[in-house]
Amino acid sequence: MRVVLFFLLTLPAGFCSAQSNTTFGSDNATRCYQESNMPHSSHAARYCTDAIRNDHLLLRDLAATHTNRGIIYAANGRFEEAMKDHNEAILLAPGMAKIYVNRGNVFHQFHEFDKALEDYDRAIELANVALDIVYYNRSLTLIRMKRWDEARLALETALEINPNSSRVNRKLDQFNAPKEKPSAIVVNPNDELNR
Repeated sequence: MRVVLFFLLTLPAGFCSAQSNTTFGSDNATRCYQESNMPHSSHAARYCTDAIRNDHLLLRDLAATHTNRGIIYAANGRFEEAMKDHNEAILLAPGMAKIYVNRGNVFHQFHEFDKALEDYDRAIELANVALDIVYYNRSLTLIRMKRWDEARLALETALEINPNSSRVNRKLDQFNAPKEKPSAIVVNPNDELNR
């Protein structure tokens, strides 16, 4: 009886472990994802390309691999290639909000702020992504457009969602510093968008 009970208790743990190994797609797709979190060079995109070309990925994994390669390309200044990958990812998985955030970030880099806002708004509609990040990125775009009240509202919304965000708190502190108009510190083109 003890042996059967032990087996029944350990079976679900092994099953869950096996499931988690398959949800990331191939080894190349997993490495692509890892590289997109710290994209130091566009050479890292080769893992993504190998996964896209050679591995038999599920549709969602294929879309995620395209957008991860897009992140790598964008981080290395290859914005047109990044945009192509994000567009392909949206065709494959239009319900994946993270793709819209990533494409919105590229639009932001292109100074196509209205399109960036459209993508951030779509990600908010889908709501299957960390919304505090989307609102923060939205605020940075609104700041670049000098739409101060909307930018402050986006930051306040991000803070409601994640009260511990030091980045959002810091940006709100810049807004709340006594002055007539927001200074160049608030409109800092070097503020890093979140992925």
